[in-house]
Formats: sequence, C-alpha cells, structure tokens
Amino acid sequence: MSHTVHAACVVPGDRPLTGPEATVVVVVLVLAVLLALAGMPALSVLVLLAEATDTGVRLVRRARSGKQAAVEG
Repeated sequence: MSHTVHAACVVPGDRPLTGPEATVVVVVLVLAVLLALAGMPALSVLVLLAEATDTGVRLVRRARSGKQAAVEG
C-alpha cells in the first residue's frame, strides 16, 4: 500500500531571538535572581519579573513590526 506524502499546512512561527534580544532576557533573569538573593520577597520578584517580561515582549514585537514595515515600505 503506497502512501502519498503531502506537505504539512504549517504556519511559520516567530523567528528566534537575536543576540541582543537574548542578552536582554538573560540580564532580566540575572537581576531577578540578584533581587531574590538580596532578600526581596519571592512574590515581589515574581511580579517584577512578570512585568519586565511583558514590557520586553511588547518592545520586541514593536521593534520587529517596525523593522518589517521599513523593509516592505
């Protein structure tokens, strides 16, 4: 019995992080660990990390969409 191979209908995902973007992620994580080690309550560190992550994601999306618009236009 032969099976026909079809291409999967896959929507391409976001491209991987660039070097500077990955560096920012690492810096934010290191700062969160340092704050936790300095005695800041874990819940406060978690909230701060969540807010920093949200802000970072928004900035990366804005930068990528601006770069894509500049390339297209």
